[in-house]
Amino acid sequence: MSLWKLQPLDLSDPNWEASSHRGPVIVRAPDEQAARDEAQRAFGVKTRFSPGAAVRTPPWQRASLVAAERIRDQRYEEDGPTEVLEPSFTLPPA
Repeated sequence: MSLWKLQPLDLSDPNWEASSHRGPVIVRAPDEQAARDEAQRAFGVKTRFSPGAAVRTPPWQRASLVAAERIRDQRYEEDGPTEVLEPSFTLPPA
């Protein structure tokens, strides 16, 4: 597996209404498309739009809205299943 950093580029784009998270994301995945898919699964939300308005498209799938870069970072294990590593959804021990 590889580590991918997905970095939002244009947060003013209305398609970001279709995401619950708008910051950088670290994903462990075999390739860029799998990393984008995983981010979309984690953060994608359904949006409402008025008739005749443009349909919102998932921002995590669009290279014009999110840059993807393969990274190495000792804080994260490269071995394991495809998953979002940051932001973390687990709470630290009390």
